[in-house]
Amino acid sequence: MTARTPDDFDASPRLCRVALLPDCHVQPGRGSEMPARPARRLYGAARWLLETYVGRFASMGVDAIFLLGDTLDPASPAELAWLKPLVDNSAVPIHAIAGNHEVYGSISLEEFHLALGLPAHGNHVVTVKGVPFLMLATPHMDAFAPGSAAYHWLETTLANSHPGQDLFCCAHLSLVLHPCVQGRNNDGTQVLWAADDLLALLRRHPQVRAWIAGHKNVPSKVIRDGVMHLLSPQLIQTPCAYRLLDIHQNGVRSRVHGIEEQDIAKWSDRAQGSAFAERQGREEDRNFRWEW
Repeated sequence: MTARTPDDFDASPRLCRVALLPDCHVQPGRGSEMPARPARRLYGAARWLLETYVGRFASMGVDAIFLLGDTLDPASPAELAWLKPLVDNSAVPIHAIAGNHEVYGSISLEEFHLALGLPAHGNHVVTVKGVPFLMLATPHMDAFAPGSAAYHWLETTLANSHPGQDLFCCAHLSLVLHPCVQGRNNDGTQVLWAADDLLALLRRHPQVRAWIAGHKNVPSKVIRDGVMHLLSPQLIQTPCAYRLLDIHQNGVRSRVHGIEEQDIAKWSDRAQGSAFAERQGREEDRNFRWEW
């Protein structure tokens, strides 16, 4: 990593801006009910909040929206019939990956992917204003095990990438145990079982700049071996927020924004109890710039 001055970063053009929306948790038959009592996750408002912010992002200079898994809880024919036109008709391109909750229902993982126009296995590359993002399906802890078709896809895709082109990986599950899910908060479902193998693979490809994940929604940032591992908040649980990530030629800039509808957010805040403060994440993990 080469030290740079603030002026170096500010002079670097912004290549693209992406909005990160993990864990929207739209449930069958629910999603437009405004909360009337405290609840940690505001499932009733999930559909409305997602539709609202998809509509607003066009005026925020957002170039793409990433749904980082658990958008549907679970995936059902009716919810897919709602999600597909939202994706197809959005003024800002929406790119989705599967999380662990999509597969809880009657829809298979392959059906979920094909309904959204993705390969049956779900893994694909999207390019946002010239910046490539590897969208990785991690619905299970054993995803991307060495020797699997998914691992071979990732290994081949990285090998065929241009060595000088910065790459960003997006998944639902993480490769490192973030501080916010250590100790009593560690339920054993955050880190992929093949994390050590995947971290070794990334070390062989230093053009990979970040592993962007969901599942645990406390704003968090861990830098390991030159890769930024990032967690972002969800719309329906404290801090009821989203992350905008600006990609520059020599780094990234992050801003976490709380939803404007604080009359809705307060119901999750009130239900958190002692967990309220820790769910905010550290300020340096919410709003920062990181340079390479």
